Amino acid sequence: MSEESNQEPPASLRRPYLSLPGVTGMPEFGEILAHMPAETQHRFESAGEFVKRLAHRVGKWRERLQEDEQPIILAMLPNGNAVEVWSLGEDGHSSVVVEGLLNNEPCMFITHQASFQILCYTQKVEPEKKRKIGFHVGGEEIKA
Repeated sequence: MSEESNQEPPASLRRPYLSLPGVTGMPEFGEILAHMPAETQHRFESAGEFVKRLAHRVGKWRERLQEDEQPIILAMLPNGNAVEVWSLGEDGHSSVVVEGLLNNEPCMFITHQASFQILCYTQKVEPEKKRKIGFHVGGEEIKA
């Protein structure tokens, strides 16, 4: 075995494959949880906290978009279909409920947060047709 094969790969190979707003530079979640009291950790892991963090992230992302762009969130279904999210909320401690469009028809999708996958992207839209996404936590609505 050559000496070269024991060397570390160049730093460029360890970079993320893509860069999305607010995704890189995140602290290790294991470190965060290790320093939290159990009650706080339990709340941190809740669907409500997930929905709040997502609402905050989408709001910050929207601030950086052009006037003719809006964020779109797709909830990925297990069969490969995607629901365009119009609203997202907590459903108990560990589940999320999505209301949106599937094949241009209104629908509701409920899933455990551990299996919930989303895709966020931007869409060009006429400024007067922009819409907010509703996030529901603890009886409160956050529009982002």
